[in-house]
Amino acid sequence: MLYCSEGCKYSDKGAHSAKCDKAYDSDENKDVTPSATPIDGLAGLENLGNTCYMNCSIQCLSNIKEMTDYFVSQKYKSEINEKNPLGTQGKLAKKYAYLVKRLWLENKRDLAPYSLKIAVSKFQTMVFLFLGK
Repeated sequence: MLYCSEGCKYSDKGAHSAKCDKAYDSDENKDVTPSATPIDGLAGLENLGNTCYMNCSIQCLSNIKEMTDYFVSQKYKSEINEKNPLGTQGKLAKKYAYLVKRLWLENKRDLAPYSLKIAVSKFQTMVFLFLGK
């Protein structure tokens, strides 16, 4: 898709990502290469439109040292049950792990949590079933 400017391309990213399975799965197996000067969780999360509560939750969870270590070290991978028909086949865990690794290991001032937002949106009916709503 061609865009007239970077600003136009950026403003369409969320809408395009929501429709594009390649964008959704693009970071599924990516690894994060630690920056020579990581900023250790000090990156902000961009508001993608009604994502301020999600972003706040991510920031709080990512500052629980034991939990962040669990995901950054990839220990979570051995505990994923990809065969459970009621679960997410580990997709939410993988998306969260990728985002947390980027928050803690890269040298970025801000990140857009598109992939995690899309994953949560795809599985939101499961969240409502779990909560009994």
